[in-house]
Amino acid sequence: MKKWIGLVAVFAIVTALLSGCGPKRDPHVQAGGIERKPDKLVVWENADDGVQINNTKKLAAQFTKRTGIKVDVVAVPLLKQEDKLTLDGPAGKGPDLVTWPHDRLGEAIVKGLLQPIQVDDSVKEQFDDNAMRAMTYNGQVYGLPKVTESIALIYNKKLMNNVPATYEDLMKYAKENNKPAENKYGIMFEANNLYYTYFLFAAKGGSVFGETGGKTDPDKIELNSPGSIAGMKEVEKWFSQGLLPKGLKGDTVSGLFKEGNVAAVLNGPWAVKDYQAAGIDLGVAPLPKVDGKPARTFVGVKGWYLSAYSKHPRYATDLMKFLTRREALKSRFLETGEIPPRKDLLNDPMIKNNPLINGFAEQAKTGVPMPSIPEMGVVWEPVNNAHTFVAEGKQTPKQALDDAVRLIKENIKTMKQ
Repeated sequence: MKKWIGLVAVFAIVTALLSGCGPKRDPHVQAGGIERKPDKLVVWENADDGVQINNTKKLAAQFTKRTGIKVDVVAVPLLKQEDKLTLDGPAGKGPDLVTWPHDRLGEAIVKGLLQPIQVDDSVKEQFDDNAMRAMTYNGQVYGLPKVTESIALIYNKKLMNNVPATYEDLMKYAKENNKPAENKYGIMFEANNLYYTYFLFAAKGGSVFGETGGKTDPDKIELNSPGSIAGMKEVEKWFSQGLLPKGLKGDTVSGLFKEGNVAAVLNGPWAVKDYQAAGIDLGVAPLPKVDGKPARTFVGVKGWYLSAYSKHPRYATDLMKFLTRREALKSRFLETGEIPPRKDLLNDPMIKNNPLINGFAEQAKTGVPMPSIPEMGVVWEPVNNAHTFVAEGKQTPKQALDDAVRLIKENIKTMKQ
């Protein structure tokens, strides 16, 4: 009788487990067994900004208090983390989480430096759609976004009373307020750089790459398509009509604006503190509509990514989610000024009612994440040189872009050899 009772008890336990009524499954169970809780996780944060480092250290301490897992926050220059991980990862000295701009994502994945993360849709849905697209490569999610950036119209309130509503109004304002002999201009931007001119290409139907099966296709270079050529013709007008000086550099744009010699510039949120320190009373607004449609600028996203060498992927992902939760990114915004890509924070009064920040946030909503495939790395120099040739009148837009595309194709072919 006791034997039968024992068998019934065992059967009941097995049935309960199979039906989901038994003990809940450990969230950190992997195919090879249970991932052990680590004593420590390591995070690389941007060494170029002490405020960012201190904020991450503060958040890491909160995670430690909550979980008992120590978190080491190591300062590594933002654009050197990829190369450092290439060496430190295989040697067992690498971090669990890294951070860098999303346009380097594809290159890092191809090198085998990152691994996909496992998060529910409920987590992904908390973020702006553009930001999550930037964290996705070939259909897999490799990180969670913490910062979103886009250029917008930054203007001097003492010089510009009414923000131009359309692109035509913007050009008209530039013509009416340009005084080159006095080194004064109405509008300025780095018009020999695709990052700043992409909104003109996009407005005319141009793009960098086409798509195949919903994925960016490096074999479909569209920088010399009719739409892109039309966009470059708009760039040409700024120079041929004397609205911008030839050979214009970013430092010149910011320098003249800080001196009060330019009414408005096209620049990003990274420039705000510098402009404010110069005593400029700033305003920020989305770019004027082009051909009746919202301007589509390049959007850059910085995210946290999971190292391929992490021995604690589930716990590291927990830390990633902790660093990008509402309270964490609100803290980061208040301390660093970086715009959080969370939907709930973008609609929060602290951003909605802050005209400087909201101008960038609104522009980012209509923007386009920069391509993150490795081939994008060989696009910048040829296409920016094409801008310069057009600005100097050495080539027509079509000639310059045809030559740029030919060179880009050669560079991509070399990459694959």
